[in-house]
Amino acid sequence: MSKLMAGLVCTVVLASCVKKGTVPDDPAIGSDGAMEEVSSELRRNPTSTRTSTGTSTGTADAKVADSRLADGQVADIRSDVSGSEVRDSGGKVSDAGVVPSNGCGRTGQTTGDFHLSTTDGRGTKRDYEVLVPTGYNPTVPLAVTFIFHGAGGTEAYAKTWGLQQAPSAASASIFVFPQGVDYSGYGVGWNDLCTGYDVVFFDNMLAAIRGTYCIDVNRVNVAGFSWGCDFVTALTCCRGDKIHAVAAASCSDEFANAADYKTYANYPCTANSTAAIRFTHDSNPSGDGQYTGVQFIATRQLFAAINSCSATSVAATPSPCVSYQSCARPLVECAYSGLGHSLPANWAADTWNFFSGTP
Repeated sequence: MSKLMAGLVCTVVLASCVKKGTVPDDPAIGSDGAMEEVSSELRRNPTSTRTSTGTSTGTADAKVADSRLADGQVADIRSDVSGSEVRDSGGKVSDAGVVPSNGCGRTGQTTGDFHLSTTDGRGTKRDYEVLVPTGYNPTVPLAVTFIFHGAGGTEAYAKTWGLQQAPSAASASIFVFPQGVDYSGYGVGWNDLCTGYDVVFFDNMLAAIRGTYCIDVNRVNVAGFSWGCDFVTALTCCRGDKIHAVAAASCSDEFANAADYKTYANYPCTANSTAAIRFTHDSNPSGDGQYTGVQFIATRQLFAAINSCSATSVAATPSPCVSYQSCARPLVECAYSGLGHSLPANWAADTWNFFSGTP
């Protein structure tokens, strides 16, 4: 959602924030879309590095992710961000184009569903939930997929969107569900500026995961809905050289003039993007009740500029998607009639097919 719009009303019990007179900024998917109460299990202790929901496969220290950050892993990823290559120090490109991370070969890491913490750009300790396949093999590089919740959301709610449950996804990727914090009094969400603290939060989470686990550095995916999608738009612009594929659902971001994509708050984009993009939204010219149709057009034009696409498109699967032509990296837009401010019914499976099927 636009942080320049009317103030938000936050309800603590349901951990949700809504614009006055509107519904919570979280999508309905194949149900009534009601926000679930956050369980006591997921009420985080800010001084804890990991909760006990994961399973250790060896004797690794529970604070291994944070300790490796302290030992210079953040510096490693920040040097990557400013450089032209997407690879870890010492990473070797295989014949299949896989770039194994520094975490490959490290044994004894936790698997299952657990929480880790790292800092953002202000030095604030932040929580994120991680799903590592129980059959994890430290010699087989996996994808890593970040999923960002909407306004007032939680890691737990982002999990209900089901991307990690799409066919073949659970065994092919580590999934990361970051937790947003209050942004300038607008409620729980994301700072979506290239110079903001949440981009550093993303950097540090990625550094911790790839320094601890075996991932393919060329298979970093990001997905988000609404305000989480605004942040994904920012990551595409600011860290697109670190990203393999993007799923941007029902969002825009901050444009001084929504009729001109070049007035985007982060424009011109600093990253030479490698990200394929899949953008879903309502086709109504008036928008979806949270964003206007003009904002959706500006966002698609921004994505087209990032990926050097022409204005020509052809039909793509599933309908009503279209694929833009002459792109440096794929751009698919899916404008659904009557979607509203929500996710399409098959969003999880379609998104994973896009992530896994894009070279």
